Amino acid sequence: MLQNSKVNTGNRIAVVLDGKTIGLVQSVEMNDSYGLEPASGIGDIHVQEHVPTIATHSLSISTLLLRKRQLEKAGIIPENGEAVLKGLVFDLEVFSKDDGTLLRKYVGVSYDSGSMSVQKHAIVVQNGQFKALDVTGA
Repeated sequence: MLQNSKVNTGNRIAVVLDGKTIGLVQSVEMNDSYGLEPASGIGDIHVQEHVPTIATHSLSISTLLLRKRQLEKAGIIPENGEAVLKGLVFDLEVFSKDDGTLLRKYVGVSYDSGSMSVQKHAIVVQNGQFKALDVTGA
């Protein structure tokens, strides 16, 4: 029997804090920008190369389910603006459903904006914008 080897389908996306999965994501759009700036020589208007100036990793998540008890234990439910200033972060990991290998990992992820609801035993982010410090994987 042949198995697809070039396409990953049905991947699992986990929210990880201190090595523990504290939530799952149903859909995520991952954007990476490296702030390319044109570089040219003195007296030359032609661009010689594009130089990266800053890496920006943005995540747009639809339906993020966080386990409330684990969030409370970890102390990462921000109560107000002062709590947000503590700068608590988590990682977002994308795993292959086929063999469980880690495909992509965003580290140092912080909540930027969005809408959420609190339901029985869970916090559900309907639409959320997040920023990450770094990314690994392909």
